[in-house]
Amino acid sequence: MQASVEIRKKLATLIGHLICRCIREARMIPYVLNRDEVINLLVDDPERFEKLVRDEYAAEAAQSKTDLTVHMDAVEELGKLDEIETFEKHFWDGPEVDLTPILDLTNQLTRTFSVYLGNAATLFDKAFEEFMDKFRGSLRQQGMILKTVDFTPEDVALLESNAISFLSKGEFLQAFTYDRLLTSQIMINQVVNLPETGFSVREDLIRRAINESDQFFGLVKFVLRVSYISHGAWDDLFPLLVKQVYKASGSEKAAQLTDLIERDIVFSCNLLCRSYGEIRELSAAQRRQAIEDGIENCLGKEELS
Repeated sequence: MQASVEIRKKLATLIGHLICRCIREARMIPYVLNRDEVINLLVDDPERFEKLVRDEYAAEAAQSKTDLTVHMDAVEELGKLDEIETFEKHFWDGPEVDLTPILDLTNQLTRTFSVYLGNAATLFDKAFEEFMDKFRGSLRQQGMILKTVDFTPEDVALLESNAISFLSKGEFLQAFTYDRLLTSQIMINQVVNLPETGFSVREDLIRRAINESDQFFGLVKFVLRVSYISHGAWDDLFPLLVKQVYKASGSEKAAQLTDLIERDIVFSCNLLCRSYGEIRELSAAQRRQAIEDGIENCLGKEELS
């Protein structure tokens, strides 16, 4: 049978709520404090120690009698992407800057991002499969059999509204995580057929943020930094960003994009495929030109013409 408008709308709403729930649950990552860390915590912050013990007991998460299982908020931890701003120094002029704190933080965030994204994908795959079993069961009780659903642009817009809600609050990580889960293979292949043309949540999110003056800088910094803490898994966001900036936003935002890249030392080195020391040997004009060339090369100059 073909899904009615009412069924598609209900399904889109439920899928959206399910993705949002999984994103919320994925942010809490358990980890174990060893005996020495537990002792230090007990001495330094006994109130927090007592709270963590109560939380562990309530969650039945105890691993041993000497260790302590606690939960880290991955989204709060990944919010430290913004803390890299504290390292926005004059990297290229004057004395060399010690990059160790930046690289240590980058490695830390890379590990957290990997666990967070893995949690979100695992939770969603399991929850979505259980949800669809119940959804199809309820349809069978009404004498209906539904294998796959062809979503219309209107259905997709309903789904996309959840990601836009995250974006409007400046929650870029959650907004783009929503996009990744929405386009996961289990959904596309087994349940929902998304429109083949004119549909891309991530492009819509980038376009919206670029056109909002209070979100542009936050979006660019997020896209640059998530490209390297994801070890390339999300580096497709940068070409989309460049395309939108150059095609829709004019020279002012293109210059601002170059400024922000120049201030992000890790991304600059990755974009130019050069070391910190090699880039420092360039003049300011040469460095600027190299970054602009790197931006164009990420898509190909024919894309930007």
